[in-house]
Amino acid sequence: MTRRPPKVFDHAAEKAFVDAANPHQWLLTATSLHDQAVALWGNRGRSLLSHIDPQGRRTTWDDTNRSTFLLAGFAMENMLKAFLIYERPAYIAGGRLSGIATHDLAKLAELSTLVPYKARDRWMFVALAEGNESWARYPCGKDADDIKPEGQFTIHLWLKYTSSMQAYTIKMRKLLTKGWVGPYGHYGNWTFRD
Repeated sequence: MTRRPPKVFDHAAEKAFVDAANPHQWLLTATSLHDQAVALWGNRGRSLLSHIDPQGRRTTWDDTNRSTFLLAGFAMENMLKAFLIYERPAYIAGGRLSGIATHDLAKLAELSTLVPYKARDRWMFVALAEGNESWARYPCGKDADDIKPEGQFTIHLWLKYTSSMQAYTIKMRKLLTKGWVGPYGHYGNWTFRD
């Protein structure tokens, strides 16, 4: 197998990438995905799915469960990456995202020194990542040994997710208001109005 040489970007392309990948952009994406998860959560109860297994046991879940789970997981992933890029701009240097290309939310949170309550929220990261790595994202696992039943977005998980997103958004806004220095001396600060 022949390995291709790493792609080399010109300085202008690298700077454009920093503009597209700065922590504010990650925050905006996280907020947008979160808003859609909230909208779906508000529509629950309108349509249910049921599965009856060969033994006659019925499992029922809300039709919005999978989509809400997926959006919430990706919103949280984007939020965590906003913190990581704020802390270590090298993650977006060189014209590419490197070192944080994972959906493992607990791992991403552990890499950060700024994410509030990350030890307390670990169970939520694990639950959201499990859905996003399997049943919420795909109809099946990678193979016969990777079959997981659809998880339930419980009230307990939802309340933890929404309160965490609120706390993380407040903290990230405060950090961005102070300013951010990215690769190549790129600087930005942002003003937020509700």
